[in-house]
Amino acid sequence: MLPAPQNSRVCFCLFSVLSVTSLCPLCCCICVCLCLSPRAQAQTPEPGRPAVVTEAQADARLATLEKEVFEAFARKDPGAAERGLRELIPLDKDNFVPWYNLACALAMQGKNDEAVSMLRQSILRGFSDLRQMETDPNLDPVRALDGYRAIVAGWDKHQDRRIDDKLEAAKKVFGDDGSRGRYTIEKDQTLRLAYVSAFDATLFGQSKQEVSRLTRWWEKMVLPADEPLRTGGRPDRKPPWVLVILPTREDYARWAARRFGERWQSIGGNYSHDSKQLVAMDLGATVRHEYWHVLHWRHMDDLGQRQPIWVMEGLCSLVEDIEARGDDTFAALPSWRTNMARRLAKNGSLTPWDVLFAMDQKRFTGSRPLAFYAQARAIFMYLLERGKLRDWYTAYVRGFKSDASGKAAFETVFARPLKETEKDFRQWLKELPEVQETVGNGPANLPFDVGPGGGDGPTIDSLPTGASRDAGLRLRDIITSIDGKPVRDLNELARILGEYEAGAQVEVGYRRGGKHGAGRVTLIPPG
Repeated sequence: MLPAPQNSRVCFCLFSVLSVTSLCPLCCCICVCLCLSPRAQAQTPEPGRPAVVTEAQADARLATLEKEVFEAFARKDPGAAERGLRELIPLDKDNFVPWYNLACALAMQGKNDEAVSMLRQSILRGFSDLRQMETDPNLDPVRALDGYRAIVAGWDKHQDRRIDDKLEAAKKVFGDDGSRGRYTIEKDQTLRLAYVSAFDATLFGQSKQEVSRLTRWWEKMVLPADEPLRTGGRPDRKPPWVLVILPTREDYARWAARRFGERWQSIGGNYSHDSKQLVAMDLGATVRHEYWHVLHWRHMDDLGQRQPIWVMEGLCSLVEDIEARGDDTFAALPSWRTNMARRLAKNGSLTPWDVLFAMDQKRFTGSRPLAFYAQARAIFMYLLERGKLRDWYTAYVRGFKSDASGKAAFETVFARPLKETEKDFRQWLKELPEVQETVGNGPANLPFDVGPGGGDGPTIDSLPTGASRDAGLRLRDIITSIDGKPVRDLNELARILGEYEAGAQVEVGYRRGGKHGAGRVTLIPPG
């Protein structure tokens, strides 16, 4: 059986909000949802008809039924589980989990043909974990059936049809460049990504190229080289499709406010492994972070592992701030996250590794999430700089059953007790360079004000004058690069400007509508 969707299967990027001149909060209008299959809302009953329960009542009943179903499975009472699931499904009919669990409950009772039918229903609603299905002992009674074998044999076709259906639904929600003109809809057959993008075609193309390079870096620097650790023993099996939604800033604000409530402005993106859907507010750090969650979850599924939150977020935060190299790899750069970890180290406030490694998601994302994210990213940056990232991950997944925390892998790879490596890490962290975090407060600044923009780069928010205007820059232009280095958000702009001194000349890449250009400007002192 499958558990109900848990927070550990929903990964999101927490970010630091920067203060700059003319930084305005986003409008928080809740009227559009990017989820393509939302739960139905309670309706007002017609006179003479039974009252329809409210959404809150339905959610409360749903939680009660889920608990009862899990308890029934635990005491090996599939009949009770079946009764609970048949009541639960109408309350959450688009969620594949109860359909899959109903298939398990039916198979355990010998209702094999109906079990296969329910399994098909779960796949139609998004179930895509072939390893789970093939290893679940509750489904053992149906494995010899022709219907079950047909599901396995046609698995990739099932998944292809599913993503085509999702894209058709996306066209109805967003339109494409042949209708409403706001969103581009396309598929990457190699990476198994289906895109719904509102961004400029040139910048969107650059982002896709970066995603391809990040995939190759993942395969070279993280994935073990040897089978079956690399693919879980199924190198011929295609990974499930993932829907990647890159919305306008307005659409993102509406979706995030509905999805995350009051804390939405601190969340830059989200990857839901259950729905295989990635949503990102920008083409920079957020897309990179969430896309590595996609790759990481694919590998965990291949291996049948559920790694702890510090590994998930630390590994995927690694690619938030990177610099491309000529050999198709990247360098992970110090960032505002490493600044935070560095300050914690200097103050003696770092969380001990054995505590961090044992932390559950509720605590990790609870009272001090930015601190824990910062420390986890710093650990993976340390592994990368010491040339041990792939070795550590290989040792980790190989020994996962005996130690899921990561401690044993550190001791194996560094050939010393964990405390000695932790001590070396703390010293390394204290020696990291500090990175500029806020635009306008570093050694150099642009000769105009900037704002957060819409996800493809900060905007010029004050009228360029003098040399800046002569260089071709205009109010509301979108800054896309500094000296050829991509700039997609204020964090990247602040970090890059921190590498210069006032008086330096830089080439500012910009976008104005569909036009791209560049102009040279002289950086000015802060203030």
